[in-house]
Amino acid sequence: MKKRLSLLLCLTFLLVPALAFGQGNLRMASNTVGSMSYTVATGLAAVYQKHAGQTMEVLTKELTATLPQLYSGQYEIAHQVNAAAFLIYNNIDLRTLEPTGNKERPALRLVMMGNKNAAGFLAYESSGMVNASDLKGKRVPVNFGQFSARFTSKVTLIAAGLTENDIIPLQCSTVPKSADLLRDGQADAAYGGNTVPAFRELDAGSPVRYLNLHPTPEIRERVRKAYPGAVFVEVQPNPGLVGIRAPITMLANHGVVISATNVPDEVIYKFVKVIYENRKDLVPFAPDFAEWMDEPPASTYAAAPFHPGAIKYYKEAGLWPAEMEKWNQELLDIYK
Repeated sequence: MKKRLSLLLCLTFLLVPALAFGQGNLRMASNTVGSMSYTVATGLAAVYQKHAGQTMEVLTKELTATLPQLYSGQYEIAHQVNAAAFLIYNNIDLRTLEPTGNKERPALRLVMMGNKNAAGFLAYESSGMVNASDLKGKRVPVNFGQFSARFTSKVTLIAAGLTENDIIPLQCSTVPKSADLLRDGQADAAYGGNTVPAFRELDAGSPVRYLNLHPTPEIRERVRKAYPGAVFVEVQPNPGLVGIRAPITMLANHGVVISATNVPDEVIYKFVKVIYENRKDLVPFAPDFAEWMDEPPASTYAAAPFHPGAIKYYKEAGLWPAEMEKWNQELLDIYK
């Protein structure tokens, strides 16, 4: 009797994850309420529910809590930034940006790539600085408390042809706080995206400009090596953007939907198919979705391999060229 009970319990535990996936509500993790990540996640959930006839619940979680819960099956998908996928998949500690030493391949998989968010260094126009290379010898916030800002600001330094040894690196808790450092004269530049409200307030007091990048082939190669997800983009002046006085080159980072290897292929296939084929319905939910209309859902800027369920759909839809297959395999082979 005890053996039968033990066998029954074992079978029950084995079946629970399988039954949880794809039945009832789907669950998506995002950043805090009020963040653009949460807005994007709620838009994705609304469109999925409308066309899939299945509820998708959006829950807010810190990234460090999201990952183990994603791997254990408490979520099917999550919305994050490509830089997070890169750091996680390469076993880099999100707090220190140092390798963890773990050689076990992470269970993380990409599902879909979304819009690109441009960010860079900005300074007062009165400083005379125009190019990011002008930051040499200047006080620059790069050691952010937020992992994504810390990582991408340092990649932007590489794109400017600089290293931390070329500047006076400053500690800064958040991107908006870098605006305070610049305003208070404690820094010569700030860092972040050109839709940050704190930068608009800064510009109202004294005009600011984003500093231009002039990437040579050698710099592009160094940036690609440091972070394959970094995209050089041309940004045009726009009333909705702060500090863009003339067309400039900046670095951008994709928003991404991520999942885990244990999520069944059919769950991810259905999500990707529904969202991609109805992506026009996303636009009313957030300005970021406008770019999803034309942005490839999979590209060689991917910082982690794709989920097999997503690959199945992309191949059927003609969205998986040979170069994507090659890049995805290279990512899978990282730890071999």
